Amino acid sequence: MQDTLRAIPFLSSLTDQELTVLTQHVRRKHYHKGASVFLAGEPDDCMYLIESGLVKIVSQDEQQEKFILYLGPGNFFGEGAALFGGSHSASVYVVIDATLLLLYHDDLMELLPQHPAMALTIIRELHQRLRVSLRAPIQSKELTLITTLGDATPMLAQQLAHVAGEDVLLFDLGGQGETSLDAVLLNEDHVTLVHADAALNGETLPERLSRLIKRYYWIVLWIPPTEHPLTLKAINQADLRVIVGTALVHQGQRLASGQWIEISDDPIAIHRLARRLARRQVGLALSSGNARGIAHIGVIKALHENNIPVDMIAGTSAGALFGAMYAAGQSLAEMTRFALGVPREYNFITGFRNWDFIFPPRLGLIKGDMLLNRVRELVGDKTFEELPIPLAVVAADLVSGEEIVFERGPLAEALRASMSMGGFLEPAQHDGRLLIDGGAVNPVPTQPLAARGMNLVIASNVIPTLNERLRWRRSQHEWRVANLLDSILNEREIMEGEIIRARMRPVDVLIQPEVAHYHVRQYDKARELIQAGEDATQTQIAYIRQLLAPRPRKATSAPQTPVA
Repeated sequence: MQDTLRAIPFLSSLTDQELTVLTQHVRRKHYHKGASVFLAGEPDDCMYLIESGLVKIVSQDEQQEKFILYLGPGNFFGEGAALFGGSHSASVYVVIDATLLLLYHDDLMELLPQHPAMALTIIRELHQRLRVSLRAPIQSKELTLITTLGDATPMLAQQLAHVAGEDVLLFDLGGQGETSLDAVLLNEDHVTLVHADAALNGETLPERLSRLIKRYYWIVLWIPPTEHPLTLKAINQADLRVIVGTALVHQGQRLASGQWIEISDDPIAIHRLARRLARRQVGLALSSGNARGIAHIGVIKALHENNIPVDMIAGTSAGALFGAMYAAGQSLAEMTRFALGVPREYNFITGFRNWDFIFPPRLGLIKGDMLLNRVRELVGDKTFEELPIPLAVVAADLVSGEEIVFERGPLAEALRASMSMGGFLEPAQHDGRLLIDGGAVNPVPTQPLAARGMNLVIASNVIPTLNERLRWRRSQHEWRVANLLDSILNEREIMEGEIIRARMRPVDVLIQPEVAHYHVRQYDKARELIQAGEDATQTQIAYIRQLLAPRPRKATSAPQTPVA
């Protein structure tokens, strides 16, 4: 134990004889991953020295948890309660199985007068932690330790290093099998591959990990699909468990227990998971806007052509329709072809056979079955769960005014509800509710994206502000109100503009195509509207790339010949 104690900074000045005496007063205690060493507010008179493992220190207020820092072998904590008594000001949880050495108040008080340097070391450490605590953002626990099954694991490690810009240790615990790693990792400077040695086992793995995590922000434990003490310990220590590509996990094995993320070996799926782990997920919110909503096609086109990933889409009304088409896998050419055909298809004269008017009108002029059928032609009978890109569609309860967010179930019915413009289209009926256009409550739905963990929220808003409406009203004839439909549409748009001012957050990038001078029913200007969306997005591409650029959180230096 003497070597362990000497590795702790504030004990390093003690002589061998003094360390021998100290070992008689120190109590060793083992904690499993997920255990709490102590909670904020609990009384204590003990100081904790970390022999092996990893702990995290967090503070807790009424609303959220504030992560402060991780501590590994050689560090100490709880010194405040041990020195002065009272209660702990923060909580400590075990991240990797930890062995702690407990030093109680009376023993500490006996040591400090004899060794003033120890007190100075404690003061310096407390000062450094205070600086870190003041700078640290409010955040949830970060994922750093991943256990994986499957042949495509090296590709995940490579993509994670590329997206995050941080060193990744790919720790092969027997998962390599017949996979050839040379071609996968040949040009990846930030991935270090090491193989487990014969001495590594389930008991020694936590201690090895607690030392490796000092050098590598990410550790990927690549395990074989066999039940073994080392394999089971790797699963137990992981922050996240992933089956990537092919993996032989059989029913009844304990390997299959617990929560696993399963993805294919498709590079797109792997890259998406890497963005999730590295906190680079992109959410795209598409506003309502009638004809102006066609500009969203240009927004999507510019993002697609500039290789800006989209991990989730949220849309209202027109934004929901075009977002759903893209999320369902339709090409930009197909979306453009649909937009160009709208003027003829929904013209009251040339497309009259498509309209299902209600005589006499009840809750709307048009029943809406024709709209539902047309939407089904566009997106098929897909459900939200089948979409390659996750989607949220916003509607509103006509009676209660509640915002209704669809993320599960049939897609076409959700779009029909989100596009049910009050007074014109009869409300959609769903689960005993009457649902109308989501623009009545949330014209630019960014909140569902934040709720689903999107780290970068891009909003495309085509609804003009009141100042824009006033400016174009004075200079453009297109702003005339020609009929009842114009009156309804303009009234709705004024309302939506005010809702946006109050509700559109959080937003990291706001794209506002120059479409205010187009009338809400100018579907014949589809090409111009698409171009306006594309132009507005191009001006933001450099900024978006800057936000998505790798931002290493700590420098690491891998050994020349890695040994694990």
